[in-house]
Amino acid sequence: MSNENDEQMRDFDKRLKIRARQAALSFGSDRIQLFAYTRDRQHCAYAEPLIMNTVDEYTRLESFCEIENHEAQILMDDLWSAGIRPTEGSGSAGAIKAVQDHLADMKKILFHKLGIKE
Repeated sequence: MSNENDEQMRDFDKRLKIRARQAALSFGSDRIQLFAYTRDRQHCAYAEPLIMNTVDEYTRLESFCEIENHEAQILMDDLWSAGIRPTEGSGSAGAIKAVQDHLADMKKILFHKLGIKE
């Protein structure tokens, strides 16, 4: 690969997008498809199946890619849409907000009943 191609691939890596969806015809199975791609003004590149290499048990592993935080959020949203939920920490930001609002309302009612000014 020439230096120009190396530089172009580094530019591609900066805009890597990873998307997820429930596998077609899975009908509730536990299969999720992942897609990775990137593009610039002239090209589009996509990831092919990963190649796994055997290493010693104590080998320091390097990540195979990096994505920006907003791309990670899109991936999480895709996984949520495909039915994947966090194992721990049940609820979502929306549920937590609803509980916080409810507690604030209860505090106002209690303070009013007890004649306490906020």
